[in-house]
Amino acid sequence: MKKKLLMVSAFLMSAMLLCSAACGMGGNPGNADIEDPPKKEEPSTPSGTLGKAKKLASFNGKVQPLSYAERTSEEFLALKDSAEHFAATFTGAVSAAYTLGDNFAVSPLSVYMALSLAAETAVGETKEEILSALGTDEDGLRRDYSALYRSLEAEYRTDEENGNKLIGCVDLSNSVWVNDLVLAKQDCLDILADDFYCTSYSADFTYDNERANRAVREFIKEQTRSLIDKDFSLPEETLFALINTLYLKDVWNTFGADLGYTADSHAFTNADGTVTKEKLLMGQYVGGRKVETDSYTHFYARTANGYKLKFILPKGNHTAQELCTAEVLSEVNAIGEYNVIDEEQNIRYNTRCLFPEFTASYDGDVIPVLKDAFRIEALFDPILCDLSAMTDKDAYCSRVQHVTKLNVDKTGVEGAAVTVLVNEATSTPPVYTDVYEDFLVDRAFVFILTDRYDTTLFSGIVNRV
Repeated sequence: MKKKLLMVSAFLMSAMLLCSAACGMGGNPGNADIEDPPKKEEPSTPSGTLGKAKKLASFNGKVQPLSYAERTSEEFLALKDSAEHFAATFTGAVSAAYTLGDNFAVSPLSVYMALSLAAETAVGETKEEILSALGTDEDGLRRDYSALYRSLEAEYRTDEENGNKLIGCVDLSNSVWVNDLVLAKQDCLDILADDFYCTSYSADFTYDNERANRAVREFIKEQTRSLIDKDFSLPEETLFALINTLYLKDVWNTFGADLGYTADSHAFTNADGTVTKEKLLMGQYVGGRKVETDSYTHFYARTANGYKLKFILPKGNHTAQELCTAEVLSEVNAIGEYNVIDEEQNIRYNTRCLFPEFTASYDGDVIPVLKDAFRIEALFDPILCDLSAMTDKDAYCSRVQHVTKLNVDKTGVEGAAVTVLVNEATSTPPVYTDVYEDFLVDRAFVFILTDRYDTTLFSGIVNRV
């Protein structure tokens, strides 16, 4: 029997946003604080249209920081590895299909998190295909998703002497929006709340579609500090929508000092062969030397709280799109040794990146990517899809909208952040001669934005500046 109702099962909102725009800051944004993120003890119900949405279920208690024992556990590392494999494959697949020539940035982590929610609403073949794409099983996902979520949630402040201002944060949210006409299964809503930090709302998509869409829009706008303010036009046939949002910011320097520019302009070769003359940002020196292969060179810039903006610069006739593959991305993100010390010469190397300011974004339906790269088929098939863990209504996923925005400028990287773990030497080190080198980013490049533990948060290509 042909299924009559549609289900928009996942809207994925990943926001890398400029703090001055989101928070209404004037003057020098690098020296200003940002608006505090909403508390995670109990998700707020915003005023206005969203206040009309009824809350069906929400998680209780605070989101506790990830302990060292949890972070180093085999279970957490296995799920993190699965998320990294997904990230490299997803980015490579998007790049292969992206032919516009513009800069793009995606958040594979947001897609991974939203698909995790979708897995809990599904059963049978539909569920198995999603879990296979995520690289885990049902027990492992329920057990370890919380640790992955908590490893990312963070906020960074100046010390009390300097006003205890919030200078960086990452704030995640998961939610499911259920049509008023749908009798959602409470057991499923409770699991989403307890194991996935997911709050459930109901809204009348069928008979008051305009108001329901305004509620979703207001929710996303609030969670992303007004950066994403868009009507996603969920149809009247919507049964439920899963939404993951990711808001993040970090600065280059703890107290907000901006990066300087090079004195001279450099010729940056865009992907189409044109050349743009740009003064480049001068990153801070980081211990190590560039990594070089036959097809690319690689190094990274580091933010105040330890996050890495990794540059993959093509060599010779190679192009950025050619290098934006799962193989290269995985290879770069696995690099742990940057040859800081030359013991024979008693030299300690330090490198800084000279790189352009850039913006990158993405807005599209990623169902084709999920089908081709991960073999997820049943979820999007009106006949085969089985979402009976959530509802007895016939349902399938009709759209997976992925929206990202990324800004890299003199103030900082709009990226994700987690707590920095500092390892201290226990013995007196030898005396080294310090050597300082520059890594010049002067042509179209691939980038990966990771946390201190190399979890991929955003990735993409800068084709032009």
